[in-house]
Amino acid sequence: MDTANSENCPAVPVRGFMLDVSRGRVPTMPTLRALIRLLAQLRYNQLQLYVEHTYAFKDHAVVWREASPLTAGELRELDALCRGHGIEFVPNLNSFGHVERWLKHAAYKPLAECPDGFYHAVFKMQRVAGTFAACEATADFMGALYDEFLPNFSSDKFNIGGDEPWELGQGRSRELCETHGKRTVYLEHMARLKKRVEARGRKMMFWGDVLLGEAGEIPTAFLENTIPVIWGYDAGHPFDEQCFRVKAALEKAGGRSEFYLAPGTSSWLSFGTRQTNALKNIREACAAARQHGASGVLLTTWGDFGYHNFFCANLIPLIVAAAEMQGRKAPGTARDFAAVLERIGFETGAEPFSEALMTFGALDDFIAKKITNRSITREMFLAKGEAFEKLMNGVSAGEVAAAGNALADVRRHFFGVPETVRASQVWAREFAVALSMAEAALRRAEAFLKNDADALAAVEAEMRGPIRESFAEIWRLSDREGGLAESLSYF
Repeated sequence: MDTANSENCPAVPVRGFMLDVSRGRVPTMPTLRALIRLLAQLRYNQLQLYVEHTYAFKDHAVVWREASPLTAGELRELDALCRGHGIEFVPNLNSFGHVERWLKHAAYKPLAECPDGFYHAVFKMQRVAGTFAACEATADFMGALYDEFLPNFSSDKFNIGGDEPWELGQGRSRELCETHGKRTVYLEHMARLKKRVEARGRKMMFWGDVLLGEAGEIPTAFLENTIPVIWGYDAGHPFDEQCFRVKAALEKAGGRSEFYLAPGTSSWLSFGTRQTNALKNIREACAAARQHGASGVLLTTWGDFGYHNFFCANLIPLIVAAAEMQGRKAPGTARDFAAVLERIGFETGAEPFSEALMTFGALDDFIAKKITNRSITREMFLAKGEAFEKLMNGVSAGEVAAAGNALADVRRHFFGVPETVRASQVWAREFAVALSMAEAALRRAEAFLKNDADALAAVEAEMRGPIRESFAEIWRLSDREGGLAESLSYF
C-alpha cells in the first residue's frame, strides 16, 4: 500500500491501545502523559485504561484504599490531554467478571454469583468469588458506579468488559443456566448493563468471548448499538472465522457492522520474551481487521499475577501494530525499529537497544516446552517447590544453554547503548532489570538440571535480595506504590 495514502486513509479507522491499570501497576501521571504522547507519535487514536477497582469511587474506599487509585481530576486531565493529541479516551470498567477485588470484602459478597468461591474448571482449583450475580441488583450497583465514573470522559463509548464470568451457572444462576443455557443468562444480564450504559448516553463496548464461546448462530437482539471486541492473544487465533460470525450477527441485527479485534503484546506473565507470538498475533489480527472491515483494532497488554512485565516489553509490539493498523510495512530490522525509537525520544543508542529488544523478545523460542499464554522463562524465575520441578520436566540443559548464549548477545547489544542513556532513560533502566531477571531464571534452571544445590541456593538468594530490590526501585520510577507489595510477594 502506498505510504502517503495510508497516512491519510489508514487501513483500520480506530487504532487503539489498552493498558491494564488494575492488576498491581497504576502508572503515575507523568507516565500516563508520556504514554499519550507516545501513542500520538505512533498515530494511535484511542486509549483505554482497564479498570476493575483502581478508581477512587467516593463510597467504596475499602476496595481501592491500598491500590493508589486514579482520581476524577486525573481522568479529566488525561481526557483533555488525549483530545489535544487526537486520541479518544474511552472509559473502561469491568462490570461483570474479574471483580475479585470487590467481592473479597464482606460488604459486597451479597452481590456475588458464588460468595464463598467456586471451582475453576480451567485452572482445576478452588478460586475466590470473582463474578457478580446476573440480576437487577448488580446492574443497579454498576449503574451507580457509572454515574460517578463516566462524567470524567468525553467519549461516547464505554467498554464494560464482561469477559470470563467463570462461575456463572455455579451459584445463584445455576437453575436459570440449566433451564435456559449459560449464554442466554449471560446476554440477559449484559442487556441489563447495556440499558444502564445507554441511559447515560454511551455506546456499549464489550469483550466477545462469551458471545463466541458456543457454536452456531450468535443471538442478535442484544447486539444493536453495541461494539463487540473479538480478542485472542495466541498466534493462530481464529480471527477470520470469528469475524464472519460476529459480522453476520451484527448485520442481521439491522445495525451498522461495528466491531473491533484485540490482539495482545504478549508481555504479561513474561519479562518480554514472547515477542515472536505477539508479532504473529498482531499481524493476523490486523490482516483480519482489514479483510473484514473491522472498525477498530485494540492492542492490549495485561498484568496478571504480579505485573512483573515492564512497559519496555510493549515497545516493539506497539510499533509493529501501529504500522499494521495504518496499512504500512512494519519495521523488521533493528535499524528500522531504531528509526522509530529515535523519533519517539530515544535520542542515542537506539539501534543497539533495538537489537537487544529483538533478541530478548525471542528468548522463549530456544526452549521447546511452552505454557499457554505465559513465558516459560518467567516461570523459571517465579515457580516454587513442586511447581518448579514439574516445570523443568522435559527442559534440556542444551536448551537452557542456548537461551543463555542468546542472553549474552542481548547484554552485549545493550551495553552498546551509551552508559548515560542506560542510566537516564526509564525504558533502558527497566530493560536492565528485566534482563537480570531472565538471566537469574536461566541460571536457576541450569543449577537445577545440574543438581547443584549450592548454585541453586546462591541464585535464589540473589533473586530474593538484590534483584527484588532493583525491581521495586524501577517500579517506583513509573508506577504508584499501590500493588507493589503484592507484586513482590511472588519473589
